[in-house]
Amino acid sequence: MIRGLFVAALAVVALATLVASDASASDTFIYYEDEMGLSSNPIHELSMADVRLNELVHASLWAPNYADQPQAVLVKEAVLDESGRQLTITLKDVKWTDGKPVTAADVAFTLEAYKNPDSKSLDRNRWDFIESAEVVDEKTIKLTFQRTYREPPAGQLYLKVIPKHAFKNSGIPRNHSYRTNPISTGGFLVKEKDHKNWILRRFGDAPRVAKLGEVRCQEVPEKRTQAELMSYEYGHAMIEVEPQQRAELDADQCCTLKPYPSKSWWYSAFNQQNPHLGKVKVRQAISLALDRQQSLDLVGEGELISGPFTLSSRYYNHDVQVPGKDIARATALMEEAGYKKVDEKWTLKGKPVVLRFFYDEALGEQGQTVATNLVGQLKSFGLDVSNPNAIGKESWEERIMQKKEFDLVMGVWSFDVNEDIGQLFSDNGVRNFVGYSDDRTDQLLNGAYESQDPSEQQAYMKEIHRRLSETSPYVFLWSLRNFSAISWNVVGSHIQAYFYFSQFPDWDIKKD
Repeated sequence: MIRGLFVAALAVVALATLVASDASASDTFIYYEDEMGLSSNPIHELSMADVRLNELVHASLWAPNYADQPQAVLVKEAVLDESGRQLTITLKDVKWTDGKPVTAADVAFTLEAYKNPDSKSLDRNRWDFIESAEVVDEKTIKLTFQRTYREPPAGQLYLKVIPKHAFKNSGIPRNHSYRTNPISTGGFLVKEKDHKNWILRRFGDAPRVAKLGEVRCQEVPEKRTQAELMSYEYGHAMIEVEPQQRAELDADQCCTLKPYPSKSWWYSAFNQQNPHLGKVKVRQAISLALDRQQSLDLVGEGELISGPFTLSSRYYNHDVQVPGKDIARATALMEEAGYKKVDEKWTLKGKPVVLRFFYDEALGEQGQTVATNLVGQLKSFGLDVSNPNAIGKESWEERIMQKKEFDLVMGVWSFDVNEDIGQLFSDNGVRNFVGYSDDRTDQLLNGAYESQDPSEQQAYMKEIHRRLSETSPYVFLWSLRNFSAISWNVVGSHIQAYFYFSQFPDWDIKKD
């Protein structure tokens, strides 16, 4: 009864919001996030919610088409010179939401802002392959690459461009007003933002003009509440549906469940600044002490992985087996590393091994369930591990990524088509927050980046997979089979891996 009243109250709020809107209810698309995006500045994307928001707000040089191939958005023409290292790009005549033209200087500024250490962008290494950006004239920019290419690397240039005139300099702090009040050139502009909603209005001068007039992103932390709102037909999309809600939504016949292809995988990472976890044998022992399948079964369907790719990736090394639970071998490794069990607890020089365990709060109930299970298994093995603590987005950035205040941490990485794991595992990778350092891994990554041969690149990446399985900077867990709920009233919907809203301009709502 309390749940029903709560859902009804949410529905009243949703309807009242629609009535107050300039767009009619049939022209307004509502989607639910567990935790909505924090920033409409693509330089500061911290989560997939941020990525989805910025797909709607910002336009890229190129973006994926329906076949997942690069499609020019802001680019009119691109010519690669004979050296294969310089790409001259001519931009289309496109305007920002403030009426000013998109220029080559904006593209150069965007790259500079990503790479500026003061911006603290987690994606700055993504653009390391670009050595320089030279503005030729208002609509022409020349990119010089670190390596040679046989054809324009359009698939690596899904660069969401931001306006130079909106900033004083390229060192952009996270709290800059642009995060909630951007000047953009995507399908929608930000109309309003509060602590639970983003309200976006169609931008009529976008490179691809949307059919829908308004989009509302609403934060609804509980999956059950999201599902009930979908059942009452108050929303149009629930980004990720957990297994327990699938049958309910299917029975209600309010929506269709679409597979949400993903290049995301779960992990539990080791802080290698910890004197215990800096030892490969201890990390390997912990990996062997865990029953991954037991943990996965608690949260749904998925595929166990042995390295930093999903099974569908061309880089996944299927010759590397997922480690099975092997307490005997795990015990032997701990003893080889100098540890002894005293009263069923692992000790080193008479002192117990004490570890702090955290997990990403954005993983919700699933995250709590898995974290509790993993901690329980590690305690059974004899490690003194804290009860799992959830860490939210901004605290995650400060405590986990910057201050390294953890021993074990569980989260999810999501990748676009490039699957750039170098940012995670190279010695100077911007997302290498665990302190992993391995000369062989760096050599293999350099070989993969420098190679012109796709088959050779694939071989390098598969060998990196093998190396990471051996050195165990993470416990690689699984990739979940994700589903998204889309209202039957929505037509033209198309979801792609990583790029949820790339084809959103073609989405529409049935008119009565």
